[in-house]
Amino acid sequence: MKFRGAKPSLVSSQVRNTAAWALAGPTDDAAHSWRKALVSAEEIPHGHDGDGAYLRLLLAAHHATVATFVPTDFDSHIRFHAWQRCETVADLRVAAAVLGETAAWDPSEVSARVVTVPGVGPLSGHDGEWLGVRAGALGRALALGDDATADAQTAFLDASLERHAEAFAAVQRAKGRELIAMEVVATIAHNLGDLSRVVETWPVKTPAALSVRRRYAKLGHETEGDPRFALAGRIYKRTMAAENPRFLGMRAARSLRVHRDLLLGIGPFFDAWGEVMARHPSLDDDAPGGELGGRGAALAALLQSHLAAPTVQGFLRAIAGFHRAAPGGVERYADEVAARDRPSLRTGAVREALGVDRERFEARMVNRYRAALDAG
Repeated sequence: MKFRGAKPSLVSSQVRNTAAWALAGPTDDAAHSWRKALVSAEEIPHGHDGDGAYLRLLLAAHHATVATFVPTDFDSHIRFHAWQRCETVADLRVAAAVLGETAAWDPSEVSARVVTVPGVGPLSGHDGEWLGVRAGALGRALALGDDATADAQTAFLDASLERHAEAFAAVQRAKGRELIAMEVVATIAHNLGDLSRVVETWPVKTPAALSVRRRYAKLGHETEGDPRFALAGRIYKRTMAAENPRFLGMRAARSLRVHRDLLLGIGPFFDAWGEVMARHPSLDDDAPGGELGGRGAALAALLQSHLAAPTVQGFLRAIAGFHRAAPGGVERYADEVAARDRPSLRTGAVREALGVDRERFEARMVNRYRAALDAG
């Protein structure tokens, strides 16, 4: 099975650039085969993938960085191109076996976007990433007539979707769990979108494939979707839809790439993250990697992101958390903010946010959730 793409050494270097901390740790068990693939990338021959090593490397790079500020850009390969290059059923089954390894990879090691649902367990954006990749495998299985692989992938998709439904059911009306419920609906919206985007672009157009596509496309949509997710979708639109953009502006703060603790969670609940930025030793002026910038650079990126997207509350909550936890507050770092942006630290929405503590903000969000839930 031939492949075209970035050299293995380049894939590994991209991960090192955005999440070098992820490469330190165990490599000798199934739960960390992703890390072994990344640290041994030089051993993978370029141009041939008969044993699936290159696919494993790309899956590993995606796993390690998709929840960081600068994910590696191999989405189209792992969701589409890798499967289209499987010319035979044998090729496909090798690739599908490699994909199966991802079930043992723990997203909490590389993501702060994992929500633990009582009675169900962890749910994360990584679940959506693997839904999309498995949908790519399923599309190719349908094209090649590989019923066994198609059945295995549909079984995985169905089980995962049922788990998503169980997660929402477990928290949707549970008093005291409204914040968890909002994180769950945001995660469900992301994950169903990942799945739908892949199945809607399948090149195979047989009646069987079109039937399967209808089964998995637009599950969160009001009219065409799955009834299990309709309410979650409506609540998401009313409470969280504006709060989880791509956060591209935060890429400017390279200092935020140096430690797992600095990963971004699910918006808009960023008060605690702002406090971490204000206190984390890796952002101290004398910390290693100071050339990447420190606290001031992180605050500057936050403020610029807020000014670019003023309706996103998460940026303001991070600034508020930073202000509370940093000695001297945001004013101490004002000189590191662009001159044109400094007035915004002292007026308007930022000043208002600094006067609202975390508990008060989260209480407002709980009320919004309850109102959305009652509206049905």
